[in-house]
Amino acid sequence: MIARRVFLVGFLDLVASGAHAACLERGVEPGPTAVVDAQFAYYNAHNVEAFAGCYAENVEMVYLDSSQPAIRGRAELLEKFAFLRTMPKEMGVQIVQRTLAGPTVIDKEHVVGLPSGKVVPDMAAIYEVRDGQIVKVWFPPSH
Repeated sequence: MIARRVFLVGFLDLVASGAHAACLERGVEPGPTAVVDAQFAYYNAHNVEAFAGCYAENVEMVYLDSSQPAIRGRAELLEKFAFLRTMPKEMGVQIVQRTLAGPTVIDKEHVVGLPSGKVVPDMAAIYEVRDGQIVKVWFPPSH
């Protein structure tokens, strides 16, 4: 009986926390900016698994200029972002500007830590966050 109760309490805690276990620290409200901030922190730490944990299982990531094929699903996201494991430690992304509209976070992002002489234009990213996870991302053309 006690083991069953411990299991049930643990299960209910896991269900109630939703995406918290995968992306956010306990006690952090799973609002859109917190989820997007967490995925940035994991991206910059080159932690692919934790980064992917901020995204819904059926995430869709679309490059609106068709420069890259859409990414569909967390498994494909893990595959496409595996390069993070081999990036130089100093490489990452900074948020230059942010707008929040309901479940949507719109960021202007700047790549940092590039090799000398290499320049990448700032880009915009539009994140839709639902139930503590990023469900869609759109990347408009950057130039």
